[in-house]
Amino acid sequence: MRRLLSSGRSSLLEMIERLPDADRERAAETADRLAANGIGALLCDDPRFPDRLRRFPGAPPVLFYRGAVELLHTAAVGVCGSREVSADGVRAARACAEEAARLKITVVSGNARGVDAASHVAALEAGGSTIAVLPEGIDNAKVKESNRELYAGAADRLLVISQFPPAQRWTAGAAMARNHVVVGLSDLVVVVEAGETGGTAKAGDLALRAERPLVVLRNPKVAIPGNQRLIAAGAREVVDREQLRSRLRQLSSAEDSQLQLD
Repeated sequence: MRRLLSSGRSSLLEMIERLPDADRERAAETADRLAANGIGALLCDDPRFPDRLRRFPGAPPVLFYRGAVELLHTAAVGVCGSREVSADGVRAARACAEEAARLKITVVSGNARGVDAASHVAALEAGGSTIAVLPEGIDNAKVKESNRELYAGAADRLLVISQFPPAQRWTAGAAMARNHVVVGLSDLVVVVEAGETGGTAKAGDLALRAERPLVVLRNPKVAIPGNQRLIAAGAREVVDREQLRSRLRQLSSAEDSQLQLD
């Protein structure tokens, strides 16, 4: 993998050439099928592969994608949280996504139930954009029946990506590995509700280790152990929507300044 990240498609082509004929034929058939279904692939040396992810620890050598690939180069906030989220957590996730949409910041999340699903849906409903980072191969991407019309009508504001072989099924390890892409694509990471252990807590730890800005929501009504631990470890706490809006505005302003410099 390190070799692929350093030399890109030349290494991949060499690997393909060493495959048995039958395997090369299957690979070609898979590539044709994916293309027919609107799925593309970005190798790490592709100009469209985002630099902020390429330089991030644990970056994948390839991303499979369907949808608005240009979203990979927009200002982005990662929204992370438990699948078993509270009602307050759902409202907080939606608030974060709505504020991001108003500021034209792309919402990045992991396409799981709970916080992830709430943030993806709220971003699109608010007229914003979102990137769904899959914990499985892109062939196995799932959309709830109730959200299919929304997703179909927002094709130009939605990007689905996966770092895994297209047919790979969900595994706990893949769900953890997917966090590197969620955090690596994000200019700012927001943790809504985290357990003391698990994927959200690990995503927060990853952001802190990589010095990626991390904001953790604090619910004044109930203590959330994982959130408290991340705040104690150095994350910035946010207690209301106005504070969250302020943090997102800083991200939006930084993006505007970069555009002017460019």
